Amino acid sequence: MAVYKQFNTNEVVVSPFNSNKRFRFENNQVTSSDVQIEYYQSQQGTYLSGSFDTGFNTMQDGVTVFSSIKQLYYSNYLTASTGDPMPTQSLIPGRIGPTGNSLGFDQYVGNTTGPRFDNFLQSSLTQDRKFSQFSASVAPIGFAGTNTEVSQSINVSYNATPNDINITFNAGQPDLSSVGINETYILSTATWNGALNLSPFLTTSDSIKGGALLGPNNNNLTVASGTTTATVNNQSLDQFANSGTGIGGSVNITINTSAVAGGSLVLLTGVNGGIGYKIGDIITITAADLNPIFSGTTFTPGTSTTFTIDITDLATTQVQTINASDLIEERINPDVFITPGTPLGRGLTSKGIFVLFQNAGGAGSIALNYIQAPRGPSVISIPSMLFGEAVQPSSFQFEYTSSINFTRSIVDDDGQGNLIVTQSNSTGVPFFSGSVGQIFYSQGIAVITGPDSGSLREFAHNVGYKGNMNPNIVSSSISYSSSITIDENQYKCTVRDSEFGSTTNPSALRPPGELTQTNNQLFKSFDNGNIVPVAGTYKIFPRSIFGDVKATTYYIFGDRASTSTIGQQYVIELISAQGKSLEFVGFEGNINGRKNSLNQVEFNSTGSAVGIARGFAIAINSEGGFNGEISASLQSTVAGLDTVMLTQIQAGTVGNTRIRYTDSFNLLLQENAYAPIPARGQVKFGNTNQPSGNPQPVNGTDLYLVGEDGAILNVIVNSTPAVTNIDVSSSFGIRNISVAEAFTGTNYKVGDKLEILGSDLGGSGTGYINLTRNDVEDETNSTVYHDFITGSEFSPYVTTVGLYNASNELVVVGKFPRPLPISLQTDTTYMINFDTN
Repeated sequence: MAVYKQFNTNEVVVSPFNSNKRFRFENNQVTSSDVQIEYYQSQQGTYLSGSFDTGFNTMQDGVTVFSSIKQLYYSNYLTASTGDPMPTQSLIPGRIGPTGNSLGFDQYVGNTTGPRFDNFLQSSLTQDRKFSQFSASVAPIGFAGTNTEVSQSINVSYNATPNDINITFNAGQPDLSSVGINETYILSTATWNGALNLSPFLTTSDSIKGGALLGPNNNNLTVASGTTTATVNNQSLDQFANSGTGIGGSVNITINTSAVAGGSLVLLTGVNGGIGYKIGDIITITAADLNPIFSGTTFTPGTSTTFTIDITDLATTQVQTINASDLIEERINPDVFITPGTPLGRGLTSKGIFVLFQNAGGAGSIALNYIQAPRGPSVISIPSMLFGEAVQPSSFQFEYTSSINFTRSIVDDDGQGNLIVTQSNSTGVPFFSGSVGQIFYSQGIAVITGPDSGSLREFAHNVGYKGNMNPNIVSSSISYSSSITIDENQYKCTVRDSEFGSTTNPSALRPPGELTQTNNQLFKSFDNGNIVPVAGTYKIFPRSIFGDVKATTYYIFGDRASTSTIGQQYVIELISAQGKSLEFVGFEGNINGRKNSLNQVEFNSTGSAVGIARGFAIAINSEGGFNGEISASLQSTVAGLDTVMLTQIQAGTVGNTRIRYTDSFNLLLQENAYAPIPARGQVKFGNTNQPSGNPQPVNGTDLYLVGEDGAILNVIVNSTPAVTNIDVSSSFGIRNISVAEAFTGTNYKVGDKLEILGSDLGGSGTGYINLTRNDVEDETNSTVYHDFITGSEFSPYVTTVGLYNASNELVVVGKFPRPLPISLQTDTTYMINFDTN
């Protein structure tokens, strides 16, 4: 009987067709977590964590969104809406030698960096991508065409300086809304309106003050011998390690071992400052640095001391204006924190690096100067789970009504990747139509760049983001069609008149694994053991012992080849109990488990012993290796050696194959000799004198489970006494039941044991029948029918068809509405159709 039907190419037909589905979301439906459509407001400028949050579920930063769309879709449109010009490069020939050859003085003039054509161009038509308005050398502020100058200022009364990094304002100040400053603005500069000598603003000059005393904050520097108190002047700071960017400057270095118990006190006194130093920089001086500086003194190797620069060490200058980049940015209205989480009130907080504050004590006010935040395009992101392979061209539509001027905008895609808007005023009269952006179908991304009169370019900002939604969201809707390709698979299965002419119905078939009924065959496999029987004829139930045999084998790896360890270049062959044979070969590479052109499994054999062992174990366990039929585990590492243990289930039994090796490496039971095939279990392989500490090879062991069900045997014992005959019983006579069928048992396997107790034979001791292939019939489920089947006509019916993949895994099951008979005279053809994505 054929169990599987192998298909030929002409019997398989795959026909693709496209399936589209229309989606529409209105108002705030897009914000639902099970929709995951996002409206992102992109933002020009510098990335500041948490400053420009945008999105409904998958939150992003507006600056990163701007950078992403610029790189992905508009890097060819940074200077003009129709595309950047193609840059060219010219060759200016150099001088020619007397024989007409070039002397190598040719010069190339011009830019070689050209537009990149990886921006998902979707049409051969000229693209109109209005992105250059955002990519000028000076980023525009607010709407396109405006500049980056300060657009709003407000004066706030100076109150006090709680500490050198905080300034507070008077209560209630500043009232930013009084001059129209909202969250679209960011602080640019702060200016002191009073006299310069009264300014609370200090800037560090990046230099260490002359006479500044730098004391150690982490010191274990000690003097090993020589002078214990000394000073060396005018030593350059550049010779010591510095965690910051400061360079230049010199100091006087003083040591005094008597000032610190168990160590040496080292002081640095500033002479001239250098540049680039800032608060928090750490200067490290080691014993190795000081040994050549202090003549007659030797410092203990490995000891050192560190100095952290603070405000008292740096030169500071009063200034009129400071930049907001030196302040802790908190959008438009920074709070002052004396300690984290404890607001003091409105004011300014310095980062404490280049700007510090002092209590000037004089009258005056501070002008806060703001610029409008430079926004970029709005982005609509549709997840792939909602558009499939691509958004269907000509299907996208977006509607939005501005809350600023009540302009209604209807945006459609033209099927070529362009977004075309039709806008009407509050009375419904159309007044504008044109391109306002692009849609990228395969990405599910729509970018609205404007310009337009309906606030489309900033609509994502106007509707808000997660946790800060705006009612404007109800004035929007989005619709589009998804595109999914579905493959219809058709399999033509023809059953010949001679195929499937039998059944696997267990009620019709004899059970698998029955004992043979050949006369006295079981006696040939009988092991007397220590049994002492009594002459007579017996009908017994032997105990069934089903074997579960596991073999273990050890490999010993070493950094170099020896008589007891594996070297770096060799080939090893393994054969599983299922008969699968593979060669494993060492090679120079880091990929373990890949097969080469000779179908050998490769593993890295160029590293240390533990590295080679690990690569070998990975290769054994990989899909390219045995994938569990033989498993490898890494054992303990001992002094440059490592051990891999192989384990194989049902190895070494009769009918199964032992773990073995090729001639390329003689890791053997005995030196230069192959190990014999063991009768049961696996004999240890490998050098038996392993280094101390390594797992020592051991013989494999047999683990047994005792079964209750089994056959009935007739056993004859002669007068010697000795067992002379063992057959399968033909009746249940021992139980006063007579049935004309042998009781041969079921599910026996080669390698199992039948235990015969001497007490069942009138004596003592125990004997065994070790089942061989001749003792077990129909071990695999073959088509051997009961007598009541073979004596009558058999006509099979088909109720189910299953499709299996190359790994014999069932992937599709088809049920017929009624059983269909298989013709015994003509071919029967089945057409199986099913759809896959």
